[in-house]
Amino acid sequence: MPDCVQPETIGTVVDYKWHHNAPASVGYIAHNDYTRIIVVAFRGSADAEDWIQDSEFAFDPWPPHLQGSMVHHGFLSAYQSVAPNVTNIVTQLTARYPSYKVVFTGHSLGGAETVLCAIDMLSQHPELKRRMYIYTYGMPRIGNDVWASSIEALDMPIYRVVYENDLVPHIPFQWLGYMHFAQEVWIHNNQTMFCGKEHEALRCSASVAVGSYSVPDHSQYSLANWKFTV
Repeated sequence: MPDCVQPETIGTVVDYKWHHNAPASVGYIAHNDYTRIIVVAFRGSADAEDWIQDSEFAFDPWPPHLQGSMVHHGFLSAYQSVAPNVTNIVTQLTARYPSYKVVFTGHSLGGAETVLCAIDMLSQHPELKRRMYIYTYGMPRIGNDVWASSIEALDMPIYRVVYENDLVPHIPFQWLGYMHFAQEVWIHNNQTMFCGKEHEALRCSASVAVGSYSVPDHSQYSLANWKFTV
């Protein structure tokens, strides 16, 4: 029986859900036989201000095969708390539906987790690359420049959406060694700007002054007037 009845998601069946408290990770895996898509979705933080204040910015070396790559300890811990079950279910579904696209998506902390999950799946099943898409919304920086460059080198559909002056994509700060990967999609003044191959395109959200960063903008993604096609 389909779990979703909204026009955009009608026919979607939720195959697996999780809610892990400490470290926090919430999400679901679903598939849709009409669109022929498998979705791996990680929910964002319940309270952006709380997790911003409580964030630890320490690095862990990851993934193991990539020398010099470092990612945020807390984000990695959150993902790894659910990784075995999540990757197992995704592996099963991609085998069951070999022609379906696989979309990894998430908001805020969930955006960081979904990228870590996608890279984890690629390391286990590199043959999935041609089927994979990554869309994140209001995602914080995940790792260092080596990490960011490795993501861009994958040459696959990866879109990092930023709404207006959202604070969260600007942390952890660059002076701590963190760097975003391309491509950013900046929603600004009701326009959608594709920001190209730069890590932190100065014509996009990196142009926002520190004093203009906004916590309320972090919760506006569902109201933005834009759409992607997979």
